[in-house]
Amino acid sequence: MFDVGSQFLQRFDAVYSFRTAASAANNPQGGGAEPSAEQRYRTWFEGYGLRSHTDARGDFTGDSRKTYGGVAGVGATVAPGLNLGISVDQSQSIINVAGLAQRGRIDLTQVGAIAGYENGPWNINATLVRGFGDIHSSRVDLGGASTASYHAALWAAMAELNYYWALPDNTRFVPKLTFDWMRTRTDAFTEIGGTTPIAGSAVTASRVRMLIGGELGHSWLVDRRIMDVSVYGRFVDNLSQNFGALQISDTTGVNLPQFVAGIRESNLGTDAGAALSAKVTDAMRLYIVYDGRFRSNLTSHSGTVGAEFRW
Repeated sequence: MFDVGSQFLQRFDAVYSFRTAASAANNPQGGGAEPSAEQRYRTWFEGYGLRSHTDARGDFTGDSRKTYGGVAGVGATVAPGLNLGISVDQSQSIINVAGLAQRGRIDLTQVGAIAGYENGPWNINATLVRGFGDIHSSRVDLGGASTASYHAALWAAMAELNYYWALPDNTRFVPKLTFDWMRTRTDAFTEIGGTTPIAGSAVTASRVRMLIGGELGHSWLVDRRIMDVSVYGRFVDNLSQNFGALQISDTTGVNLPQFVAGIRESNLGTDAGAALSAKVTDAMRLYIVYDGRFRSNLTSHSGTVGAEFRW
C-alpha cells in the first residue's frame, strides 16, 4: 500500500506543478499575474501500470507485485497564483509471495486534494490523501486453500517546495525539497477453508520521508506544437518507519501464536524518472512518464500515460 500510495502522491503533485519554459514565460510574475480566463481550469486522466519486487528478509521469502490503475482529476486557479485541485485513483494490486503458494489482491481507492501557490519562480504544494480498500488473500497447503477478506485504510500528506530556474534555449532546472507522511491500517482477519486456517491481528504502519532532488527539462516547437522532455532524480531518506508486528493465531488451537515482523524499506534510496509531453493544442497536452524507485531491498517501476485539458 505504501508503494501505490507514493505513486499517487507523487504523480498528483507532478501533474499539478508541471511548467514548461513556455508556460512560465506566459506568467512571468507568478502570483502577481492575472490568470488567463482560458487557462483557469484543468482536468486530467491517466492510466498506469506498476511492477515492484521485495527481497527476502528473515522468514519472509520476498514478493512480487503488479498494479494497474486509473486516475482522474480536476483543478482551478481560484486567485492569482493559487491553484486547488482534487483527484481520484482506483487501482488493483496482485501480490505473489516468492516460493510459496500464497497470493493476495488489494483493491484500493484513493481520494486526494491539493493546494498550490506560485510566486515568481517559487512554487509550493500541499497534498492530502485518504485511501480505503479491500484485501483478498489465499494460500494453499496439503488440505486445500485457505482464504480471507478484510479491509484496509490509508492516510497520507505531502508538502513540496520547488524553484523554477530558467536556463538558455528553453531549458529549465527545478530543484525540489519534499516531505511526506503516510499511515496504513489493515483490519484483523480470520481465514476460512483448508486444514489449518489462521487468524491475524490488525496492523498499523507509518512512515515519514524527506526527498531532495531536481528536474531538468527542455521544450521545443514542432509544427506549432510544444514538445517537452524532462528527467528527474532525488535522494530519499526514510526518517521514520514504524511497522507493527502481525500476530498469527492457529484457529484449530494446535499451534501457539506467532509474531511476524513488518517488512521495512531500506532507510536510504533513490528515485528517478523521465517524461515526454506534447501540447497538441492550446487546450490539450498528452504525456508519457516513467518512474523508478530503488532501495537496497526493493525496486519499483511504473509507466503512466495521460492527457490534460485546460480551459
